[in-house]
This record gives sequence, C-alpha cells and structure tokens, in this order.
Amino acid sequence: MSNAFAGLLANRREAIFQVLLIAGSLIALTYVASQFVWRADLTENNRYTLAGASQEIAQTLNDPVTVTAYFSANLPARFGRTKEEFRALLQEFRAAAEGDVEFKFVNPNESDETGKEAQQAGIQPVMIDVREQNQMTQKRAYLGAVFQYQDQREVIPFVEPGSALEYKIASTIRKLTSEEKSVVGVLQGHGEPGLQAMTQLRESLRGRYDIQTVSGVDTTGVPPEVDVLLVARPENELSTQAALAIDQYVMRGGRVVFALNRAQTNMRFGQARPKTTGLEPLLDTYGLSVRPDLVRDRNATAVRVQQQRGGFNVANRVRYPYIPQIANFAGHPISEGLDQAALRFVSSLDTAQADTTAQVTVLARSSDQSARASLPTNIRPQQEWTIADFSGASLPVAGLLEGTFSSAFANVDTLSVDRARSPETKMLVVGDGDFIVNGTGQRKQQLPEGNINLAANGIDYLAGDTGLLSLRTQRITSRPLAQITPTTKTLLKYLNVLLPILLVIGYGLVRYRRNQARRRRWRESGLNA
Repeated sequence: MSNAFAGLLANRREAIFQVLLIAGSLIALTYVASQFVWRADLTENNRYTLAGASQEIAQTLNDPVTVTAYFSANLPARFGRTKEEFRALLQEFRAAAEGDVEFKFVNPNESDETGKEAQQAGIQPVMIDVREQNQMTQKRAYLGAVFQYQDQREVIPFVEPGSALEYKIASTIRKLTSEEKSVVGVLQGHGEPGLQAMTQLRESLRGRYDIQTVSGVDTTGVPPEVDVLLVARPENELSTQAALAIDQYVMRGGRVVFALNRAQTNMRFGQARPKTTGLEPLLDTYGLSVRPDLVRDRNATAVRVQQQRGGFNVANRVRYPYIPQIANFAGHPISEGLDQAALRFVSSLDTAQADTTAQVTVLARSSDQSARASLPTNIRPQQEWTIADFSGASLPVAGLLEGTFSSAFANVDTLSVDRARSPETKMLVVGDGDFIVNGTGQRKQQLPEGNINLAANGIDYLAGDTGLLSLRTQRITSRPLAQITPTTKTLLKYLNVLLPILLVIGYGLVRYRRNQARRRRWRESGLNA
C-alpha cells in the first residue's frame, strides 16, 4: 500500500471520527438541555412572568386543570396577539404547575361541529371588523376558554384584547380549586339595590366568595359568618337598632364597605337636597364621615342634554361636573393600577376626624380643578359653568380606615352595647352609593371597569385575599407609532425612494474618481493604464 493511499485512509478515518464526535456532542448537549429548562422574559413589564400568587395557585394543584381554548384562526392583529399571549401564559402556568395545567386550542370556524361544540360549552361568537382587499367586513370570531378541574368547570366566554389575562387565568383556576370561600353579606331592607342590580360586581366576585343577602339586622344582628358586609346606597334611613347592629359587627372585628349617598337628587327639577342614612353617627365616631355635599369636577363625564338653539331644541353632549371622572388614585393595593372611575353625584369625605388609633388612607380624589357644592344646590346640566366654579383643590371621595375603633353608642345611656372597643379591623368608605349599581330593566347600565375594580379590590383587601389584587388592574401598555404630519409623510416617502438611488450614484462617482486618480499615477510612472 502506497504512502499516499495510507495517508488518505488516515485522513478519512480522522474526518469520520471528528464527525461522530461532533454528532455525539450535539446529542449529549440536546439531552442535557432538555433536562434543564431556562426561561427569560425580556418584556419591560415582565408580561410573561407569573406573579407570586399565580405561581402559588399553580403549584398547589392536586389534580390537572384542563383548558380548552376556543380561538378563531387568522384574526386581526390585536386579536391575534391576545391569542398568542393567552397561549404563552398557559405555558407559564403549565411550567409552574409541573405539567398539571393541560391545554389545547380549537378553531371553531374550522367546521360546523367545532362551532357547535364551542357554543354548547358557553363560548358565543362575536362580530369583529376585518379589512380584506381594502374593504371592511365583519367576521364571526370566537375568543373564549373552558377550564375543567375534577368535576367542576368555569367558562371565560370572551377574552377581551388588552385585558388582564394573567388575572383571568389565575382567578378562574382559584374559583375551581378553592375549598373554603369567604362570605360577603349584602345589606338589605332599607331600599338598598338587590344582587340582581349589581351584576358586574357579582360576576367579578362569583366563584371566589359566597355572596349572601343580609336583612333584619335590627332584630337579629349581622350574622357572625359574614366576613365582609357591603352597605350600598340605603334609600331609607336606618333605625337606631339597625345602626347599632352594624356598629357591634364592627366591634367584633367585622369589615364593612360603606357606599353612601348624602345627596337626594331630582333631575326633573334640577335640585339636590341633603340626605340622612342613619349611619352618620358611626362614621363620625370611626373618623371618616361622608359630608352632605356634592363634588363638582371639570374632569367630568359627558351627558346628552336638550339645549335651545335658534328657537329649536337640540340634543348636545356636554360635560356634566356632577359626574366626575376620577383618575387620581393612591398607590395602595386597592387602588394602584386603576385607570378611571365615574362617580355619580359623589360627596367628599372628611378625613380630619380620624382617631389616633386608626389610619386613614385616601384611595381616590377628584382632580385639581374641582370644588364642593353645599346642599341644597342646583344640578341642572344646562347651566353655564365658569373657571371660578372649579377653584378648589382635589377632594377625597374614597378612603380606607384601618385600626381599632370605639363604639358609636358606647356613651348612649338608653342603649346597652356588648362591646365598646373593636379589635384591629378595616373599613372602606365611598361617597357614592351608586358606583357599583347597574340597575335593572330598561335603566340597567354598564359601569366603567374602574368602578368594579375599586369595589372588588376593596372587598378582597378587607377579606384578606390580597394575592391577586395587582393582577386585576394589570394591563398591556400600548406604544403606538408617533403620528406625523402629511408634509413629513410625503418627505419621508420621497426620501425612501430617492436616497438609495443617490447612494448608488454617489458610490459610483467615488469609484470613478478613485480609478481616474489611479490611472493618472500610472501614467506619471510610465506605466500603461
């Protein structure tokens, strides 16, 4: 065998050995990488990183949670992003639960059978606008999910783009897996709205709380099993015995949400008068009372009113200062992250009377261009407003009291109280009794999400369920492209067309001048160009 042939075989064996070594290394590296999963979230607000409360929910699962997500295919951009974000969060929950969260995505538009399956599961289609071939058309789309745990199921009928997706998933899993639920009692018997008139709040709390109506407190007191008592918009003045029952509930350490109206409004006559609820002695003693006034704010909701124009009645939308748009929230777990709330005929809070044993936190304020209107006052939307009408500072409209409190009836000789001092407890006070009331029948209205989040966060905080508070108000921050003027747009268009051509021509001229200079040097050296 020649030396050349022997060298060829040696080189060939060495090449094969190197290939096998590389392939073996890749296989070993792939196996090792599959055993150790490393995840990185590079988004600014850690959009795809689960909060501690979500991880705890996922890690404490005893059985698998099965998620069937019904999302249509080929959705417009913002709906498509929602689908992918929903999928990414489910993957994070599955990783945190070590595989105990299983999910699959189904396209209900694929066939009649899958569409019928989605509707039978409780996912109804919605109509969305789709641009096709420069035309705007409507398409039937599905964006919902069904969660199954053991023999229980929960349905998210519509996943709204831009909503708090992690909260939706985490709270749905908690609804399915919670064994013990706190009790929310809704006071009745004094003209308060029923549960059917608070549909949004009830839906927000559904599954996580046992919501019960509480009536006859003047004779039986507040049931001891109630963890949070909701006192919302009593129309009739509470008797002394009813107020005493609520006071003694607080003295036992009970937590209360007071949402009260101190103004009796009559839009037909355009007048607002003072209103007494019977709870004023309690709040005065506790140190956070609702004043008998109205807050008017330049940052207000627009309402439709009839105005006289040239002998004709014209319906116009005007800003109505007595329905302020509240956007000034404190950095407290209850209010942090809230966007906006609309409070109708809201009264201000008096924070100067708080006892030294209690701490007051103002959760929401009106804007810097607001003022107090003493009652009675004119509330006609047609009246003309001036800058002088909003010359006051921002006013507190929602607050939290935490600490120990004295009984409002401790020094009343005609009444006997079981307890004169409370243990550590909490209460939420809002100067608007209607901010969580949807109404019924033809007067039913959709409330801003901020209203419901403020109330639901408050109930969670009072009940001690603070794990998911920050997730409820979590939103995706949109960063739209900067808007430019038509002149700038035209300039950029022509610049995009002409700049590459000019660069090519410029590069050619540089090459031409450089070659010319090179030839000149050659001629001067006696060489042929």
